[in-house]
Amino acid sequence: MLNRRTMLASLAAAGLAGTAVACSPSAENGGAGGGSGNGGSDGGGGAAGTLTFRLWDELAQPAYEESFKAFTEQHGWNVDIDLVPWGDYWTRLPLDVASGDAADVYWMNSANYIQYKDSGDLLDINEVLPDASDQWEDSVVELYSRDGGLWGVPQLWDSIALFYNKNLTDEAGVDPNGLAFDPSADSDTLREAATALTLDGEGRHPGEDGFDPDSRAQFGFNSQADRQAIIGPMLASNGAQWQDQDTYTFASEEGIAAFQYMADLVNVDQVAPSAADTNENGDFSRDLFTQGKLGLFQSGPYNLGNISEGVGDTFEWAIVPPVAGPAGPKSLVHGVVAVGNAKADETQQEGIALLLEWLGSAEGQRPIAEKGVAFPGHKEAQDAFIAFWDEKGVDVSVFVDAAKDPAEADTGARANAGLTAAMPIFQEIFIGRLPAAEGVPQAQEEGNAAMGV
Repeated sequence: MLNRRTMLASLAAAGLAGTAVACSPSAENGGAGGGSGNGGSDGGGGAAGTLTFRLWDELAQPAYEESFKAFTEQHGWNVDIDLVPWGDYWTRLPLDVASGDAADVYWMNSANYIQYKDSGDLLDINEVLPDASDQWEDSVVELYSRDGGLWGVPQLWDSIALFYNKNLTDEAGVDPNGLAFDPSADSDTLREAATALTLDGEGRHPGEDGFDPDSRAQFGFNSQADRQAIIGPMLASNGAQWQDQDTYTFASEEGIAAFQYMADLVNVDQVAPSAADTNENGDFSRDLFTQGKLGLFQSGPYNLGNISEGVGDTFEWAIVPPVAGPAGPKSLVHGVVAVGNAKADETQQEGIALLLEWLGSAEGQRPIAEKGVAFPGHKEAQDAFIAFWDEKGVDVSVFVDAAKDPAEADTGARANAGLTAAMPIFQEIFIGRLPAAEGVPQAQEEGNAAMGV
């Protein structure tokens, strides 16, 4: 099965399972060794010149080829697509930027854009396309807004919701709608539902006499060290702040309580898979879900393809809003943007502006939606992505609603370094070797030190 989990930011390059945030369908499968593919350059026209466009996702490339063919016909500029796999992308980009060989327009993520913005490498979209931001997904615009500028044109985005196995929830008498957690309570609807959905090899639930966690054949919920799908939403839902400006602040009373709650779902309530498995393989819970062994799976649209292909006709599944905490349901939103090369030749700048305008238009983004690649950044193109999944019997509109009240994403010039330092400590909390009261402050301190705070 094709792994459609994209490493949009943070720790994919560090090899830490389950820590990378996601957005577009396929970064791990970005093509062997990189390379280039031409998009739009064979569609006629091209008298104005040739632009280069770089991305890391091979599944998105055909949609861009279709889009650029129309762009060339309308504006006369060819567009050559440079496909660089995720594993090489962030190694090659700084070298190419420094040498002047960067593409005219290229994909950027939230964890890396600030360092390029601060170095003067990116065009301010507010200057190139004044008053254009209202047409794009608000949370993505906010994510890439800094110092009065907007540093990319939103292309793809994702949020978080709750997938559920309808066969299992019906059998257990669980209503997946409106599930909530409360670390200060003795019990809550999430724990009750997850307990009802968890079974050992003899069909016993956690808390029943003789329950054997080592023989669990079915699990309730995917509590694990996943920054985007679990940690971010649940911290925010418990009223914890992730960071203030570029400084981590998650070691608050609310943050520590949320982390301990998440770890307890694994080690005390025994309704989530062992962190010994999920720490090593961030997709372990997703695979349990596709195998019909996990009742509730909180994740994003980046796993829609995996789940649809993996489940097939074996059971019925659907999506509802994410689990809510005392502060309500929260969803971590991430997005990919197209940035303009501020240091490209002056002869290219007119074409770059035209291409950025095209990439920000509903017409330019519609192939992304119609091919089911991802939620497009343009609000008017999103219906096409929803329609793609409606034809498969899946209502994905819940992701749109979930994006309206997002949790804080990782930002800052050294966001990757901070999360790289903090995540192994989070994993120790989830595996039960470190209590949250000790580990969360340690993670905050080491993460801030890595970011130079």
